[in-house]
Amino acid sequence: MPQSIANFREQLLNFWNKFDKKQKIQLTVIAILVFISISLLVYIANRPNYVVLYSNLSLKDAGIVVEKLKSDFKVPYKLSDNGTTILVPAQYKDEIRMKLATEGIPQGGFSFQDAMNNSLSTTDQERRQKYLYFVQNEIQNSLKTIEGVQDAIVNIVVPDQNAFVLSNTTNQATAAVMLTLKPGATLTPSQVKGIIDFVSKSVEGLKPENVTVIDSTGKILTPESDSIAENASNQFALQKKVQEDLQNSLQTLLEQVFGPGNVVVRANVRLNFDKKTEDRIEYTPVQGNDNKGIVRSVQELKEKATGTQSGSPPGQPTNNPPVYNQQNNNTSSYDKTETTINYEINQIKTTLVEAQGKIESISVAVVVNKPLNASMQQQIADLVANAAGGNNVKVSVQGIPFNQDLLKAMQAQKKVAQGMPIYLWGIIAALAVGGGLVAFLMIRRRKTKEVIPPAEEEVLATAEPVEEIVITEKDEKKKQIEKLIREKPDIVVQLIRTWLNEE
Repeated sequence: MPQSIANFREQLLNFWNKFDKKQKIQLTVIAILVFISISLLVYIANRPNYVVLYSNLSLKDAGIVVEKLKSDFKVPYKLSDNGTTILVPAQYKDEIRMKLATEGIPQGGFSFQDAMNNSLSTTDQERRQKYLYFVQNEIQNSLKTIEGVQDAIVNIVVPDQNAFVLSNTTNQATAAVMLTLKPGATLTPSQVKGIIDFVSKSVEGLKPENVTVIDSTGKILTPESDSIAENASNQFALQKKVQEDLQNSLQTLLEQVFGPGNVVVRANVRLNFDKKTEDRIEYTPVQGNDNKGIVRSVQELKEKATGTQSGSPPGQPTNNPPVYNQQNNNTSSYDKTETTINYEINQIKTTLVEAQGKIESISVAVVVNKPLNASMQQQIADLVANAAGGNNVKVSVQGIPFNQDLLKAMQAQKKVAQGMPIYLWGIIAALAVGGGLVAFLMIRRRKTKEVIPPAEEEVLATAEPVEEIVITEKDEKKKQIEKLIREKPDIVVQLIRTWLNEE
């Protein structure tokens, strides 16, 4: 084992000694940078990930939680939002929250235990007031969980339950809610309506119309929006959607015939958003053999009288009814029965509500990129009318050659742009080679001038002497250089190497 360590050390030293001083410095700097980078990565990977334990705490609750984290749990923590938000490492969050919850921390205001912790001397009014505080606190905590709500304050007023019978007090319960929204957050009318319903259902006898909701700026939040503007926007969006769908459908249909880019379709659709309600009542004959229908009510009147008749006074007519039964003892009886039966009238009541957004009319304009005769125009118009619905459809078809100058220019630019990358790659490659050559020459200049190697000296010695070039004119000089390069390239190469070594 020691021998192998010694061999490894020797091999490492031999490998290290192969480099010159400058290369050793570079390797040392690279090693230090790599070590620092790896250390930073390890630190970042092992750094605790802090998450929110509690937010929007009161200063009292925040102090209690921090004290527990320092003394009991020994867990690192961070504070933000002026101490109202506490952050802890993610791995401790759930455990800490469960332990604090068992101790009733954070308190969050008036608790149910406070409301129910009453002494014998506590009056009913005080108990109701405590319970009301508890309900207010619960509503506030519930509203804070709504997305966009940062804080909430709820004030509930409930009239005294006066047991005096003759009291004329008709006061009703009321509630006021103030919401502090997060920056940039807004509440929709449906959310405001939900808040009002939630508050009213949480308090006995509280009606939704007695709940007022405002924001931190004092603006009243209502569940009703600008219905006119909203309906207009929805109607415009619906009409635009119908037009676009119709245009795309007709465009794809005609492009299958004339080819892509040879047809333009524009459609105008009018929708009727008027709301119409119609009530219709129809009376039908009575069903059944008796032709009487359904009995609605029966009224029966019976009259009965019994008396003794001894005769009428002289000169006066008798007062008895014309029909009577007279017995031997001069007694009479009177019976009368009247029965009234009311039957239900058979009727059918129908309420019709026409759907809003019914298509009232359609206008379509079609332009084809070629001349069309009357027969072809009529065929296209019939085709478009049937595809658009067939009823209340106006179609206009024209055959006009398109102006495609801009399209041709764009296609030419596209072809040029597609050919550019080949030249760009050539330029980039040339720049890279030139940059590498310049860098190589700069490095060579920094080195100490070296003597020409013996092999190059031998080549130069055995090389034939170069004749002196007499330059009289520019063209003659160029011809002599080209001749020298063509006939004796080896000598030219060695000459260039010598110049580079001398530099």
